[in-house]
Amino acid sequence: MNIVSPKVSRFDFGFIFGITLLACTMSGITVIWPLLFIPMLTVHSWLFGYEHLWSTYTRLLFHADDRKRYAALIWIVPPPVFFVLLTVGKTWGLKGIYLTYFIGQFFHTVRQSWGITQAYRRQAGGMSWDSERLSEWTLWSIPLWGFLHRCAERPNEFLFQEFWLPPVPKFFVHLVGIATFTLWLYWAYTRFTAFRRKELALGHSLFMISHFIVFYLGYIWIEELCSGWLLVNVWHNVQYIAYVWFYNQKRFVVGIDTKAKVMSWLSQRGLRNTILYFIFTIALALPMYYLLPEIGFALDGFFQNQLVPMAVVLAMSFTFHHYIVDGVIWKRRHLPNIPHYTR
Repeated sequence: MNIVSPKVSRFDFGFIFGITLLACTMSGITVIWPLLFIPMLTVHSWLFGYEHLWSTYTRLLFHADDRKRYAALIWIVPPPVFFVLLTVGKTWGLKGIYLTYFIGQFFHTVRQSWGITQAYRRQAGGMSWDSERLSEWTLWSIPLWGFLHRCAERPNEFLFQEFWLPPVPKFFVHLVGIATFTLWLYWAYTRFTAFRRKELALGHSLFMISHFIVFYLGYIWIEELCSGWLLVNVWHNVQYIAYVWFYNQKRFVVGIDTKAKVMSWLSQRGLRNTILYFIFTIALALPMYYLLPEIGFALDGFFQNQLVPMAVVLAMSFTFHHYIVDGVIWKRRHLPNIPHYTR
């Protein structure tokens, strides 16, 4: 089982194809039967959404060394995030909050894709024949084209709330689309020539293809904004959950760590521990559904906020805190003993 291998292992197969298929299926159901969007959103939120956030906090809270190393991320960063989002809400209302989230989620999702492709690249020996900078431009091109396409569509609703995106001329979207297809055609040519030289990095190439498919379907092919968002979000969240789980397995491969007894025991190999690991993370995430609204009601009265429900601000604060944390904890210098997961 190796997430980053020149060959496609059983885990690679599930990570690339299985998660992509799951995301396409859940989104496709909402495209065919729009009335099922809320049930699909509920399933996604309960099983993947908040668990995806808690996967980050397994890196922050469950090991004594991590709590010490990331004390600033745990105690100093959350209050500014909360008050920035509160200010955005008071100034621009829910439109401002959801625009900030839409842009933040876009950047965070693409950045995760780039991190994973880099992991595949390193395990394939660096792929000296492939320009890393050009590969990054290629990877970013399809999400950027999709984001501009959504802006040109001028949607006025997102997740049942009023929504706004900056207007973009359609001719500019078409130009970016042409540039995108040019980059990806060249990318396909380089893979074809690498295959002929028997140097093709299969895992890296297949993940790039899945990235293209997900962002093309989610941002361009699917007309309904929410269904497209669901596709990308399920793909991203489940991917991250699997990524962190496998990281924890590698981290605690030598056995129980006395500084993180619970997490190290749950991360041991075996079906029982795997099931218990996911039950544990889901159990940690579910109370947020009940606590956030209650805390939000209390804060509504304290701040006398009439523009944005505080439960929304709190939920977005967790989300953006997670974005910031991810930008730190997965850097190479913070993973000295687990090179498979450096970015």
